[in-house]
Parts: sequence; structure tokens; C-alpha cells
Amino acid sequence: MTGQIGRNVIVTGALGYVAAHLIPHLRARGDRVVAIVRPGRDAARLEREGVEVRRAELSGPNALGAAFSGADVIVHLAGLALVPGMVPAMRAGGARRGVFVSSAGVYTRLPSRGAEAKRAGERALEDAGFEWVLLRPSMIYGTPADRNLARLLRWIERFPVVPLPGGGETPQQPVHVEDLCAAILAALERPGVAGRAFDVGGPRPLPLREAVAIAADALGRRVWTPHLPLGPAHAAVSLLGRLRLPSPVRPEQVLRLAESKAVDIRPARAALGFDPRSFEDGIRAEVRMLREERGARRP
Repeated sequence: MTGQIGRNVIVTGALGYVAAHLIPHLRARGDRVVAIVRPGRDAARLEREGVEVRRAELSGPNALGAAFSGADVIVHLAGLALVPGMVPAMRAGGARRGVFVSSAGVYTRLPSRGAEAKRAGERALEDAGFEWVLLRPSMIYGTPADRNLARLLRWIERFPVVPLPGGGETPQQPVHVEDLCAAILAALERPGVAGRAFDVGGPRPLPLREAVAIAADALGRRVWTPHLPLGPAHAAVSLLGRLRLPSPVRPEQVLRLAESKAVDIRPARAALGFDPRSFEDGIRAEVRMLREERGARRP
């Protein structure tokens, strides 16, 4: 499939974090963007930007109707668990290619209903009846609106201590949201990538301890990172949640800290031209945005 400008690109999860960054890129390339939005959700922002909004309940295949009609390509950001029920409507819509964003979390060995649902969604693509490309991003970050490193940055600003479950040696490989968008755009157009899955992460894995140190340095803060055994760490974070006290991570994230988050991005580099920015550059930019955002809120 060669690059085409002026395509009809249907985007699910159109009110989400990744879509907020992707849709402007699509429109800047001359594509006509159609956003699939759940009934009752406020999509006025998209409509003001010139995006067509179609209402559909993706978790109910009988309610999809003609949501995907007229699609040249589809970008599915709404979660892989929804894919098995959506494939027939996507196929009926006439799309030539779909890019599906899953997660590197499918590699977990821990019991996880979410991960198994994503795996089932990936398997459903095998008989989709149209070209598909699967992307598995690692932890996504990049702006104060992300759900991952923005939380860590705010924690470091408030508290000089970040306990590291398991010693903080497990590799992490965060991917900047703009780099993920670049991979999606390439997957929509590149020849020879249909039917393939690609891991997308930062340029190198780095221990959690190093990632925390880099984040603290970007903030100009010193941080103490004491070792905390994994079991007590999980219990402590669970207690914080029950008490509704702040925590930089969720209980299930603590358990996953024992698993490597390193991914192999070499296939994405070769096939998609994927060239992610360094974590140092990405987190410094996020800190600048965080401070600009706060400055804009001050009277």
C-alpha cells in the first residue's frame, strides 16, 4: 500500500490521549478524519476542528451499524479487547488497511484479564479480511496529560523519596507519544508491513532507577530512591489506595515492576523507519510543558 493523501481515516478512541496527538497529523496531511465516539460523550472539540463525528457503542456490535462505512483506512485506539466484535463491521466498511494499537503489556506472565483480552483481540485480526498492522507500544509518555510519567514527575516535585520496589533494576523502555504517532502514520502507508506486529518503545531499555534519576534531573530535584522489597511495596501501595492517599503507581503496576519492560524495536526501525527520541529529551520536554501549563493557570 502506497501513501495516499485525502483518504478517509476512521479513528476509534478519538477522545483519548494518543488520538489527540494523532488526529492533527492526519489532518495536516490532507486526510479526512472520521471519529468514532460513544453516545453521550462530548465531542465538540473534534467538531470544531473539522472532524466528522459518528456515534457508536463499540462494545456492542449490533449498535455499530455503518460506523465504518466509507473507510479507506482505520486506526483503532480504543482497546484490543473490542476487536473481536468489531471486525465484521470494519470489514463491511470497506477499509483496505487497519492499524491496531495494542500494548507491550500482552507479554506479562502475571494473571491479567486485561492482557488476555488484548491477546484475544490480536488473534481476531488473523481472519480480519483486510490488511492490518499491529503496534505494541511500551509505556506511553510525553505531556502532562499522560497517565504514566506525569504522575511520577508530580510525585517527585512534592516528595523527595521514590521507593523502588525490587531495587529498581527492572528495564523500562518508555515511548514518547509523538514517536508512537509517527509509527502509526508509517504503518498506514508502508508497503510490506501488512499482517505484522511491531513493538515500539524508546531507543534503549533503562533500569527504573535510572529513569527516576533522569526525571528528577529534568526537574532539577534530588531524589532518594530506597530499595523496597516487592511484597511489602505491593501491600503499601494497596493500602494507600484504600486510604485514598496519593501514590506514584497502582498496585498492579508494582507487581509488573518485577517483569522486564524491554522491547525489541529493531523490526520497527527497519520496516517503519521508527526512530524514537531519547528518554532524556522526551522527559525534559514534558517537564517544560508541565511548567508552562502551571504558568498559564496562574492569574
